Amino acid sequence: MELKDFVEKGLTVINDMGETRKTTDSSIVFPNGRVASIVNPSDGSAKYSVAVCDYNGYFNWNILRPFGATENGTILCNNEQEVCKVLSIIEMLH
Repeated sequence: MELKDFVEKGLTVINDMGETRKTTDSSIVFPNGRVASIVNPSDGSAKYSVAVCDYNGYFNWNILRPFGATENGTILCNNEQEVCKVLSIIEMLH
């Protein structure tokens, strides 16, 4: 699976504050109430950093720790394939 596949099947939702959350290349909205935030780390430690928040934008810095997250709760990825592995994990969370 590629990043574009996650973008294509991503959702658009209205959160509890009436804001629209829409899937983009850097924010994948899943039906399980989770949103993957994908950014380029400013310290150059990796090409991508992936974190998880809910539809309201509240980050859960602990949820990815069992899957190898850094101490700040993100998973660093060097390529799109690694990002997709993390997105698959987020997609399966409850």
